[in-house]
Amino acid sequence: MTKVGRTMVFSGTRTVLAGTVIAVLFGVTACGAEAGGEEDAQPLSGAQLSKVALSQGDVAGYTISDVSSGSKGGSAGTSDESCQPIADVLAPKAMAYDERLVEREIWRTPIDSEAANASYRLILFSAESKAAAEKAVQDLEKAVSSCGSGFEVTLSGETYKVHQVLLNKSKFGDEGVDFSFEYQMGMKRRYVMISSGASLGIFLASNRFNNSFIAVPDELVDEQMSKLEGEKG
Repeated sequence: MTKVGRTMVFSGTRTVLAGTVIAVLFGVTACGAEAGGEEDAQPLSGAQLSKVALSQGDVAGYTISDVSSGSKGGSAGTSDESCQPIADVLAPKAMAYDERLVEREIWRTPIDSEAANASYRLILFSAESKAAAEKAVQDLEKAVSSCGSGFEVTLSGETYKVHQVLLNKSKFGDEGVDFSFEYQMGMKRRYVMISSGASLGIFLASNRFNNSFIAVPDELVDEQMSKLEGEKG
């Protein structure tokens, strides 16, 4: 009886311990899955990108229209490999995962007969993963910091000299980079690249004559980030 009793007690203890181990393992797995769900954001499909990209009516005071896929260009090359992330921003199609990319043209809506003096472009595309999107932002910031004195870039077979690249202050933290870009010929443009999950967005700002730097409006970036965050949620 005593032996049996001991066996029964031991068996019960073993059952309790086994149950505890299973619970612990389940808890670890559950936590890991939860963390993984955050870390392993899936690339948005082309249809999802079209849905979350800025559209007419999203931001008051702006006219927003779709741009056909034929205008997105190919890849870009540089004379200095450390500057390649900047060249990629100029021709981002090569960065898009599975060619999942949409583009928008944005104008300040003219008041009365006033001509629109500023124009903007949005290129929204998928990265392979959240980690890849975050790395793209980090690599770009490093490139802008190290390539400020200029370099050569090749776009569609034509080589251009870049006069300077300037890193601008921004509110984006690790999620974005704001920089000014000037060709040797004097053409001036300003760019913002943002990341959210496994998505990347590039804004381009230029004035009518491409002869001065103009900022990418906060309201455009904020609304785009909000739509991306809503899609993740």
